[in-house]
Amino acid sequence: MKLKVRKLIESDWSFLPSWWEAYDQAVPQRDFLPNNGLGGFMVCKEHDPIAAMFLYTTNSKTAIPAIVISDRDYKDNDRSDALQLLVDFTTDFAEDLGCKYSFAWAKPGVLLEKYKQTGFTVDKTPSYELIIQY
Repeated sequence: MKLKVRKLIESDWSFLPSWWEAYDQAVPQRDFLPNNGLGGFMVCKEHDPIAAMFLYTTNSKTAIPAIVISDRDYKDNDRSDALQLLVDFTTDFAEDLGCKYSFAWAKPGVLLEKYKQTGFTVDKTPSYELIIQY
């Protein structure tokens, strides 16, 4: 079966929170996410969702692909391919929007490797994710 990428849709929110909960992560508020939680993409195999990624756009020529979450129970051998497809698709979409740059961050591990395979340059000095809620 072939992997496909589609835009996020409202009904995805019937299961997305459970994906974050399965990883013991806080579910982000929808208004923290682009387009109130619909500004991103889902990779699926047939009708089965595998992973989602959000795409922030800015008032510059820069896009920010961010916040990847996946179905922890998905164990097929194409999981790695699905994540790579999602990263590649999202960054290609940003370029199609007219962005000249994508800025991303990732913790060491699988996702960092996916960004590297897409062509991102990795700063050798670790940095931290910082968020403040007003």
